Amino acid sequence: MEIITMPFPPRVIPPFLASVAPRKGAAFTLIEIVIALAVLGAMSAGAYIGFNAINTFAVTSRLYSEAQVAAQNQIDLVLSKSPFDLMGAYVSGSFNPALNKIPLELMTKEELDELSPQPLDSPPPPTNQYYPYYRDNAVKGKPLAKEAFIYQDPVSGVVLVTGTLTTTVTDADLSMNFITNKNLNLRQAMVQVTYNFRNRLYVLPMETLRTADQ
Repeated sequence: MEIITMPFPPRVIPPFLASVAPRKGAAFTLIEIVIALAVLGAMSAGAYIGFNAINTFAVTSRLYSEAQVAAQNQIDLVLSKSPFDLMGAYVSGSFNPALNKIPLELMTKEELDELSPQPLDSPPPPTNQYYPYYRDNAVKGKPLAKEAFIYQDPVSGVVLVTGTLTTTVTDADLSMNFITNKNLNLRQAMVQVTYNFRNRLYVLPMETLRTADQ
């Protein structure tokens, strides 16, 4: 038995393709590359904006927590400083700061005005007798103020955001009408921490009441 094979017919190339050399491999065109880079850039910009917003929110929350701690510490001072003897401070009929019967943190504006010498109008040096307190001229009534540590870079140690803590004390003017009218000797303290972050002013207030020791 003999196997007969038939040869394939020759390949015929059309004349208009005869001058075109076959490509060895496919490649991107310039327009495709530009479009891909544009899409990648848009995605990168969106990711950057998103991460930046998340970081801003985290830092803002951290600063608010630090401000809360600073205000709460001052509230604790107002509630715990002794002696706080209003009757002893006014035993002569007028306020006498030399008796040291009222702590600085519990003095009203009128009592602060009686101090001699007066606290400075700016943050004092550690050697000042009223350190760390001063009277803030930028606020009505020149309340007692001090610098409030807010945020420090954990790596470099540089303080990035600082604030001001002010304490405004007023007489609550409350009395008890039982048999006789008796003043309860209550002081109302308003503590505020103000600080700036990214050109925005933040204010955190806290209030408390303190009664005199006697």
